[in-house]
Amino acid sequence: MMKLWFIAAFIFCHCGILFAQDYSFEVPQKEAKEEKLEWGGYLDGKYSVFHSRQSSPFYQLQFFDQGNLSQYLSQYELELYLNGDYQTKDIGFHLKTYSTYDNDSAANFHLFEGYGNVNLSLSSFIQAGKRMYNWGKGYAFNPVGYVNPFKDPENPELAQAGLMSLSFESIKNINSKVLKTIALTAIVVPPVEKINNRYAEIKNTDIAGKIYSLLWNVDVDVMGYYSKVNPIRFGADFSTNVKENIETHGELSYSKDATKNIIVNNKLSTKVQNAYSYLLGFRYLNQWNTTIIAEYYHNGIGLDKAEYTNYIDFLQHSVNSANKVAIKQALGYSQEYFKGVTLMQDYLYLKVNQPEPFNWLYFTPSAFFIYNLSDRSLLLATPLSYKPFTNSEFIFWPTFLIGNDGTEFGNKQFQQRLELRMQTYF
Repeated sequence: MMKLWFIAAFIFCHCGILFAQDYSFEVPQKEAKEEKLEWGGYLDGKYSVFHSRQSSPFYQLQFFDQGNLSQYLSQYELELYLNGDYQTKDIGFHLKTYSTYDNDSAANFHLFEGYGNVNLSLSSFIQAGKRMYNWGKGYAFNPVGYVNPFKDPENPELAQAGLMSLSFESIKNINSKVLKTIALTAIVVPPVEKINNRYAEIKNTDIAGKIYSLLWNVDVDVMGYYSKVNPIRFGADFSTNVKENIETHGELSYSKDATKNIIVNNKLSTKVQNAYSYLLGFRYLNQWNTTIIAEYYHNGIGLDKAEYTNYIDFLQHSVNSANKVAIKQALGYSQEYFKGVTLMQDYLYLKVNQPEPFNWLYFTPSAFFIYNLSDRSLLLATPLSYKPFTNSEFIFWPTFLIGNDGTEFGNKQFQQRLELRMQTYF
């Protein structure tokens, strides 16, 4: 407990130093009232067609006892994103909501963000509430994204639910040839586990901190995350322009006593270990306005090839048993302990984006793949976007999952997915 309060005091003392350097007690001159209220969002209608891989243990678990289904399944869904921002000179409130509709009995509402901010000075402010953070320089992966929401590498720009927190941020410009800017972020994260769904033990409060600096035109972050219930993590990232049209970036993270879920003798087991995760990538823009993003990602707590094979064998053994209890348990394990697109250790990501090729106005084709270096399986997608009107976009998004039996992408329950989407902005 004393250690927790010591770290909190250390972070906030450093925040105070930065804050004291630029805070002024001078009586301000009378100014015009600054007040702004904005609303926006978009409606996304999505129709999807799935080509099933019926030999997959994931498919057999999810559709067990459903009879002889067609190889082709479909899904229709409406998604509504609604955003609101109210800002004055010193205070503000920000709201982001997400709602889904499949049918009248399957409508859901989610609060992605809902937080207020108070500007203490021109360069220091406090925020409290549910907020989305974006730590790290990676595009598809963020090993140092300790406070980030879950990022889907298939759609890294998709909005996600934020984190309940209290944060302080301060930035200072420095007149130096070496160090030009320094900024400090301190975040307090309340406990997730509740007693009687209402109270929590204060000792389980988490603390995160980040120091940003601009050194010789290189963006550098050093960050840490302290917790009594989650792994303690430290990391750093960088981003710089090698040339005017070439940017390179990287992240390195160390996790102490990280938990890794594995299957041993057809039973769920947990391994505790220290692990490094890292990422290295670049972004390139050529004279034809083609953008190329490439990243290599190593997941230090991911499954190796043998561990993944044990996991798949466990799922298949549960299916073959025809025992409903075992099948329900295996499905629950896959959804809770082994979820995510990238379960294993080493991946290569590549994306190519080309706006308006051959002078085809408002049309943007792109393609990306996620390649598993361990088992040589592949996820390939080619989103095609067309924006004939200012506030509307049509997207055709085919995705192909390719790999041999026993590989990560070769074992997914669907081998192809075709999405037709219409997005209307307001």
